[in-house]
Amino acid sequence: MKPKDGLSRKVLYFILMNTPYRIFLLVTLIAGIGVTGFPQQKTRIRFEGAQSMKNLNLNGQKIIRYIGNVRFQHENTRIVCDSAYHNPEDNWFNAFGKVRINQGKTTITGETLYFDGKTSSGKITGREVTLVDEDATLVTQTLFFNSKTNRAYYTSPGVITTSDSKLTSQRGYYNRNSNQFSFAGSVVMTNPDVTIYTDSLTYNTQNELSSFFGPTHIFNKDNFAYCEKGWYNKKIDQTNLQQNAYILNKNNKIFGDNIFYDRAKKYARIIGNAVMIDTVNRAYIYGQKANFWQDTEQAEVTDNPYLMQINNNDSLFLKANRFTLVTNKNPDNKKNATDSTYRILRALGNVMFYRSDVQGTCDSLIYNTRDSVIDMYVNPILWNESNQITADKISILTSENKLKRMNFDGNAFITSFEENSYYNQIKGKNIIAHFIDGKVNKIDINGNGQAIYFIRDGNLLTMANRSESAKISILVKGNKVSRITFREKPISNLYPIEKAEQEDITLKGFKWLGDKRPMDKYAIVPMNFRAQPEEKGEALRKREMQNILKSYEKER
Repeated sequence: MKPKDGLSRKVLYFILMNTPYRIFLLVTLIAGIGVTGFPQQKTRIRFEGAQSMKNLNLNGQKIIRYIGNVRFQHENTRIVCDSAYHNPEDNWFNAFGKVRINQGKTTITGETLYFDGKTSSGKITGREVTLVDEDATLVTQTLFFNSKTNRAYYTSPGVITTSDSKLTSQRGYYNRNSNQFSFAGSVVMTNPDVTIYTDSLTYNTQNELSSFFGPTHIFNKDNFAYCEKGWYNKKIDQTNLQQNAYILNKNNKIFGDNIFYDRAKKYARIIGNAVMIDTVNRAYIYGQKANFWQDTEQAEVTDNPYLMQINNNDSLFLKANRFTLVTNKNPDNKKNATDSTYRILRALGNVMFYRSDVQGTCDSLIYNTRDSVIDMYVNPILWNESNQITADKISILTSENKLKRMNFDGNAFITSFEENSYYNQIKGKNIIAHFIDGKVNKIDINGNGQAIYFIRDGNLLTMANRSESAKISILVKGNKVSRITFREKPISNLYPIEKAEQEDITLKGFKWLGDKRPMDKYAIVPMNFRAQPEEKGEALRKREMQNILKSYEKER
């Protein structure tokens, strides 16, 4: 089991794709329309020339019609078109045919332009309205601007492209007063690193905060993220995904109500319904709060955390007050070491676990992936089939997800129910239980060994055997004692069952703790437990991941 893989470095890193910064490069050209393309001062439109002109009186207005290479000047902005209607008195003109607006290094082209000098507002339309500057190009069909209110927007589908990026949306807005860019309606942003689908996206140039709203899908070659609300702050390099948020890659999944990442500190936090899944090892960690430190690959899960590892009918369910996870990389410091990384999971406070073949409780538990050993501390109790085991410390060794050996150190005590008030008991300083195919095969008692077991004649309980020896070996078959070997100075007494006193058949320290035993997985996980939240946008994710992988293959 590698629960740490549920928080892989790759999963958390990809949300820091500098996406908002790339969007900023794409959309700064729109600012040129409302801020630099047309000045804020109310000035007269100046006619520069045309091939021909004609004075008209239309609806009581004195209009001048210009034809052929028509040129206007407004502040430092120059407009050229095939023909125009100009009202010098009211300070407006309408331009038609191959309209071109030049201001500095910015050029806008279209088929029709309506510009009002009194309100400093304009509208340019055409089958293809294009705005080009040094870094990017905007293509749409209708573009509005107002230099007085410092706003520019397009309401027809628009495409913004740079040398390596493209952003499409149904609408786009810029408000210089609030330093806010906004894109709405089927927003799609692509570049070599990432593809984003969202309903709307905003970017504030002052605080460098990007926000996205509605179902948002973020893709790259290795990862996928989804949320329905979120933000990225470029200035402080922090990201936040909210509302049905989750992150997927090939081997891991992360879910949470709120997923936060600080790139500078390389720190991640999940608040609310945190779920971390290692899909390779089928390990799941749950909790209401989770913290992850990327550099050291350490994690902490709190607020009613529990863990599940799926293995057909032998799934493990574990809960505690707190989980911590520590990663040790190449502990032997070997240059060419392979597969030397191991992880240590600590479950702390009110630990309880359930598996079909073994159950337990203790105050703290440590699981080491290096040797697949589970250590239980502080009042540990373990149950295996009909056996109850207590000791100062209990160690469980597994192999291929089956019990292999158990060590019970200090005041070790094994008890099993026999009948009525009769219990088989084994006691010693140290007890080692050996397993074959997950079942107890042999028990070795070392140091002050004591044993009480009952003898039957058929189904009738007849005798109680109380034995003592410094070392005792017990063979078990069918969960029953088949043979006992006393290795040092044995003492043995037989008691007819009807004459046995309670103290004769009870070892000091005996306690039956069956009421503390977790009887099923629901003693660990809630009754309404779900393995994982819903993955929304699955059809889009699968289709887009295939397209992304194809594009990466072409680049190779």
